[in-house]
Amino acid sequence: MKSTPSPRVRFLAVLALILVAGGGAFLLLRGTNTSNSSADGSTLTRTTHTTTPTTSQTTTTRKPHKKPKVKPLAPGGTVALDAALVAHPVVVVSVYSPSVATDITAMKEAKAGAAAGDAGFTTFNVYDETQARQLTRLLGTDTKVSNPAVLIFKRPRTLAFELLGFADSQVVAQAAENVHPREEPWMSEANGICARYATLIDQAGSASVSTSGGFADLVTGGSTPKYLDQIAKLINAEVRALSVVRVNVSKAASYKTFISDFRQTAALVSAYAKAVDSGDQANAQAIRTRLKPLVESIDALVPKLHLTSCVA
Repeated sequence: MKSTPSPRVRFLAVLALILVAGGGAFLLLRGTNTSNSSADGSTLTRTTHTTTPTTSQTTTTRKPHKKPKVKPLAPGGTVALDAALVAHPVVVVSVYSPSVATDITAMKEAKAGAAAGDAGFTTFNVYDETQARQLTRLLGTDTKVSNPAVLIFKRPRTLAFELLGFADSQVVAQAAENVHPREEPWMSEANGICARYATLIDQAGSASVSTSGGFADLVTGGSTPKYLDQIAKLINAEVRALSVVRVNVSKAASYKTFISDFRQTAALVSAYAKAVDSGDQANAQAIRTRLKPLVESIDALVPKLHLTSCVA
């Protein structure tokens, strides 16, 4: 008995055939149909007034030396922490003194580690009286933290881990990753949608493959364009369902790109099916060129978003 390929593997194999095999795939997908192949600043000024004994004034203009811009430190404290926790399930907090060079270096390492560990970032300045009091209330009187230190919080403002003393970016990133939830609620919702549509794709594929020919008949038989068009319609429905998932702010941009890539992939697969069915090899070649970067983008976004059920 022949084993049946999984729905996503089946569709991925068809996409691979489209992208890799080129013109040969065009002829295979058309089946018995044949066609002729074709190649295809304004300047800052300072004005000074000089008074002479006769009370006369002279005005001179000169260009000041440009000083390098110093980016101000982001405001810290509990307000910044709560805002970061809205956008990120995990937030790295750097406890530092702005007057100590080692603390500034530690803060920069903590910020880099937060970015590498896919976490939010904020600070508590121990020389700021308001922030120092907030930190004491946040941790309680029994917890003593000296600068520099890294505190890792998770929702809903719970201290999950602490690194006392200097910690480099790699240590901070690893600690943040360890605190991260393995799968957030929105990820479970999105993976559930993809799994549901995977079943529908499997059913569409089973209906398009003859019991005698198996997957080879799907690739070489005349029913392939119809199958690809069905897949495109299912992906469009899948995208509509995925579009209403409320994603964390930290993943919103990547998720928006993911949805857009999936939608464009569905449109191109449908267009490719029509080009194959009508024997338009030039258009099919153009579609293959446009399809390749979309599939590569989706492949890169899937692990980043932890959407293992949502593959092209």
